[in-house]
Amino acid sequence: MNKEWNKFLESIPWFLRKSDIVEVCPVRPPGSWKPAGEEFQKLFAPMHSLLSKARVTPVRINGRELILFSWKRGDKQPSWLSPQPTSREVPGVCREHAMLLQSFGGIIERADEPDTWLLNHNDALTVEEASRDATFIKHYAWAFEDLGIPIPLMEYYSIAREANGNTTICNRVNGRVILFAPDHAFSHIIPVQGCPEYTLYDIEGAASFVSWVNAVANQWLSACR
Repeated sequence: MNKEWNKFLESIPWFLRKSDIVEVCPVRPPGSWKPAGEEFQKLFAPMHSLLSKARVTPVRINGRELILFSWKRGDKQPSWLSPQPTSREVPGVCREHAMLLQSFGGIIERADEPDTWLLNHNDALTVEEASRDATFIKHYAWAFEDLGIPIPLMEYYSIAREANGNTTICNRVNGRVILFAPDHAFSHIIPVQGCPEYTLYDIEGAASFVSWVNAVANQWLSACR
């Protein structure tokens, strides 16, 4: 019996379907996760520290290989369920994201989560989420009033999507990060110059892909001490 996996399911009992075929491997102790190369720790030091502190449970669901990362927070177990890292080239993402995906596959589900920028999100940082470009913002063109949408939408892709539609997008070339937030009550964001409220925002302290990833990792590190 894997206590980490059972605790994960207790927190989100709706995650599995009765028809799902699940194989759970024995948990591995903190320090089991290793990055694919030294550059990961240089760029993503907080994320490196967070993943290194995690207990690691390999899981297979309907043949899909996943990893459960688990930490302690009092009597709770904050967890991330992640796809396996990829060794193949991922087109259309910024260089830093491509490098991250070689060591960490992103997040498809969370359990016992603290209040961080990932709260109520669907996928974050995954290859699948990155396949979604920012052209969906065209459906909100009316919200930009006379300004028009001030960024080339095809040059941006999604790195994290909240269930209500708020989406963090990233520039494919320079890694600039912007939040599209038509439904929010955040205090850590500032409208992109010239943009009205509830459209595009710069994120304080997270203007780039690297700084956004590290900010999220630091939030989880603080909550899991």
